[in-house]
Amino acid sequence: MLRQYSRIAFAAAFVAAAMYATAKNAFSGDTDLEKWLPQSTVVYLHVESLETILEHPFSKTLRSSSAFKTLMRSPEAIKARAGLALFEFAIGDKIESIVKKLTTHGACIAIDKETEGLVLLADSESAEWLDDYLRRLVKLARTDAKSKEQPDPIREADYRGLRGYEFQKTVVTNIGSVLLVTNKPLLAKDIIDRSMDATHDHLDANPLFQQAAKSLRAESAQDALRIANGFVDLDTLRQVGVAKDLLGSNRKDFAGELLLGGVLAVLQKTSFTSGAVALSPNNLSIQLQVPYDQEWTQESHTFFVGPNSKGFAPAAPNTPSSLAMMASVRSYRDLSEMWQRAGDLFDEKVNDQLAQADNTLTTLFSGKDFGTDILGAIEPQVQLMASEQKYAPESTPAIKLPSFGLVAKLRDADMKKELKRTFQSFIGFLNVTGATEGNPQLDLDAESIEGVQYYSATYSRDRDKKYDAGLPIQFNFSPTLAFKDDFAYVSSTLAFAKEMASLALVNTNAAPKLDNAAPELDNTIVSVDVDSLRQILESNRQQLISQNMLEKGHSKTEAENEIDVLMKLLSLLRSGKLALRFDDSVRLQLDITTQAGR
Repeated sequence: MLRQYSRIAFAAAFVAAAMYATAKNAFSGDTDLEKWLPQSTVVYLHVESLETILEHPFSKTLRSSSAFKTLMRSPEAIKARAGLALFEFAIGDKIESIVKKLTTHGACIAIDKETEGLVLLADSESAEWLDDYLRRLVKLARTDAKSKEQPDPIREADYRGLRGYEFQKTVVTNIGSVLLVTNKPLLAKDIIDRSMDATHDHLDANPLFQQAAKSLRAESAQDALRIANGFVDLDTLRQVGVAKDLLGSNRKDFAGELLLGGVLAVLQKTSFTSGAVALSPNNLSIQLQVPYDQEWTQESHTFFVGPNSKGFAPAAPNTPSSLAMMASVRSYRDLSEMWQRAGDLFDEKVNDQLAQADNTLTTLFSGKDFGTDILGAIEPQVQLMASEQKYAPESTPAIKLPSFGLVAKLRDADMKKELKRTFQSFIGFLNVTGATEGNPQLDLDAESIEGVQYYSATYSRDRDKKYDAGLPIQFNFSPTLAFKDDFAYVSSTLAFAKEMASLALVNTNAAPKLDNAAPELDNTIVSVDVDSLRQILESNRQQLISQNMLEKGHSKTEAENEIDVLMKLLSLLRSGKLALRFDDSVRLQLDITTQAGR
């Protein structure tokens, strides 16, 4: 049963929305709810009151925005409110008002290992209000069952002077002003006992929980309101076999290892993780952290964290306002070392796939070893960028994709000739395979502009062919390899390669040298401009609607409404940034900025 809650556990602890701290305990509210929970609790999330969250400037700004109001008038939102309206009429109060009263002094969600139970504790407005509210709920459920000529759905029982209700295997009761909801009667009894008796084996006495609380107090921000705290006992989850793909070894996802390999290695050995969510006027910040020892990664994951865990991302280029960068990933990755260690990192299936890819790439690179000779030719600091693509009216494809490209510094300048030769061979390979499938052909070109060498290939149109449905997807690409000084650029388009090469003028000497004296910097930084992302999706609106109809079986109107909701949600946001850092702990921070943050 515990495995069934693993996804909920990580979602709650890692991405939960809210957190707050007091001088006494980083997890505590007006009632020390953690003292009511058993020491065997493996997941704990404390949430501040809904009123505190809604009254914060961040929430007020979001709710008052035109985009949010438009979203609330969407068919989906109207349908949802119509369903809630029936309950509100029957119970005699608004949902928002009810939740505010239920969480007046905060709430928490927890998962217990021993009983395999999930529990919600909410510290409400008062015992009197909560008594009355539960009576009304019970009456409503029984009245509804009676009107449908169904048996009484509620079972009642008393324990230590408290009246409890069981509805569809869910136990509900109140301990004074605190609402208790759980799927395990034994867990309900245990919590009631702890609330009435002095015990020492509660969650607050758990050493791991104490460490998590201490780390959260140390991370307390001065200019933001913390509205939730989370804790996960990773030691116990590993012991019971929960989340083997996340907490175990031998990965099944190459892309996941490439992006989060160091974090995954740490999760195999660290004892716990703690998390926090904080609000500032136009920003929501989610921070996760786990204890970290450099010895855990120095043998197996130096490619990710760098020597002495000092591997840092390259400095960001100064992007002119004329270039709207949709997304960028800046990171320290020794790709050569990772490729060579693949046998120890992945399961048998992934390694077989990588072996096949290695054989193909070795052939493509004229016998040179891909991992050692090709990937080994670039420095670990790499950047991946993406931007909205501009099209000439006569060259617009039916499906529009962003331009994207990779920039890296070469360790050996002699590799330029080899990379150029390989690029040309690759274009030839695409033409041969494309011809057998009736795809357009690529024409090679070369040019030198202000000391930058560009080797590109452009798809040519078939003059005898009509493109009534628009140009095929291949016309999003003009594959390009470029060199400037010690930098190599691989881009999906020639135009974007030129833009990246101009940015490198600022970026070339921006990053400090990699040595023991280097300052503590982020290992990986991912940035997304939501406006640019939304514009690209909007330019493919008809394709998105068609895909929605095909995959979900929706009517055209239903598909259009669903795409509209997605666009309205995105219009609320301005940008997102994810930063990963290794020092005394591993820290992952996500910052989401709303449109009001401009």
